[in-house]
Amino acid sequence: MEHQRYDRRRQARIRARRRRQIRRRLMMAGVFFLLAALGVSMICVRAYRKAQSDRERENVISALAQTYEKFTESVSGEKAEDGREFAEWTVENCSAGEYGKLSAIAEEGELTERDIYDTLGMTMHVLEDRRSGLLDDADTAAQSGIYFAGGPEDESGKVPEAGSDPARITVAGDLCFAEDGFVLDHYDEVNDLEQCISPEILDITRASDIFFLNHEYAISDRGEPLAGKYYTFRAKPERMKLLEEMGTDLVSLANNHVYDYGSEAMIDTMDLLDEAGIPYVGGGRNIEEAEKPAYFIVNGMKIGFVGASKAEKTRYTPAAEEDSPGILEAYDTTEFNRVIAEASQECDYLIAYIHWGPEDETQYAEYQTEEGREFLESGADIVVGGHPHVLQGIEYIDGSPVVYSMGDFWFNDETKYTGLLNLDITYDGLQEMSFVPCLQTNYTTQYISDKDEQREMFDYLEGLSPNISVDDSGVITEQK
Repeated sequence: MEHQRYDRRRQARIRARRRRQIRRRLMMAGVFFLLAALGVSMICVRAYRKAQSDRERENVISALAQTYEKFTESVSGEKAEDGREFAEWTVENCSAGEYGKLSAIAEEGELTERDIYDTLGMTMHVLEDRRSGLLDDADTAAQSGIYFAGGPEDESGKVPEAGSDPARITVAGDLCFAEDGFVLDHYDEVNDLEQCISPEILDITRASDIFFLNHEYAISDRGEPLAGKYYTFRAKPERMKLLEEMGTDLVSLANNHVYDYGSEAMIDTMDLLDEAGIPYVGGGRNIEEAEKPAYFIVNGMKIGFVGASKAEKTRYTPAAEEDSPGILEAYDTTEFNRVIAEASQECDYLIAYIHWGPEDETQYAEYQTEEGREFLESGADIVVGGHPHVLQGIEYIDGSPVVYSMGDFWFNDETKYTGLLNLDITYDGLQEMSFVPCLQTNYTTQYISDKDEQREMFDYLEGLSPNISVDDSGVITEQK
């Protein structure tokens, strides 16, 4: 009996142990199947998300490629074949936040050039230059005639908030330095630029994103004055510091005095400008340099400048040729129109400077109107002139301005109106054009601060112009 009871207890323990083993196996199997199911589910989720991400990426790339192709076709008339390459590069080089914004816009519909600028802080021209490696550093950019407004710290071409501020371009008229007489004699007496040019004016030129003027003299120790020429202008190399002190960012050499002391002095002028980091247009060591535009990256936009001259009745200043220095001439406008057309395809806003017009006459010539229209039709967004030594009028032609002459900025002892032209440029073009009223007198250039005198000057400018009005703050608008 005792033996039988032991066997029953033993069998019960065995059965209990088997039941526990079975439960454990069932639990393990359940856990295994649960984990397997979770794994399959995660794989499916990842696959779904990847597929969704791939579709999203393809959608963004497709939208970017289409925008790029439309952009190239609108610029050159031909649709680019590398739209997808551009799109893939853009996606790889934008931040996660920027990509998210592009994706959201592409999901809703067409992705426009403006959408890209608002999201990435760069226009298509700037993006393309970055993709091509032209903006890798300041030296590389300069080889292609591209410069960064504000200095090397802005080399990326990006801005913290796209389009938050317009680009400010300030344009002055003719600047002449000559060691024998004129404004340098006065400067040497006072040895203070702010006693020659009002501090209010210098504050504007230094603060502007780009300050541009006409460099109407040679700067060199070499050369002899051109035989038979009545006025010849040359400054010593150390005078370059005055240009820098003004905050000069760019000059035009397209005029009738940069060659006054021959080829050596003109080459010295360009060498010294290069050393000072001040680009130039309209003149060069050869025709390729003379035709070369200068571009500035400002607030993610690419702003271009070109220059040419047709100022001399007797031609003392030679045209640049394949192997000799000189200026870009525009006596026949064909070549300048070609330069304008090609430059306009490479930038967002183009300023064409032209040295032209009758000297000492406030009334611009009929040919200036005709050629101004040509330059606008070729692709310039604004035409700015110099050479008459006095202000001439401003005319809107088909909605775009031609500033016939900015007069003398700081040139001699004559008393005459002059000023600064401020251009505020946004993605959409010229947001505002305004005039800073100044007076050149007694070898100085003075800011006109009195409100009544300002109004007199603005009325004078309106009287020279066929279809503008100038308000009390100097803002110029078209009168239709």
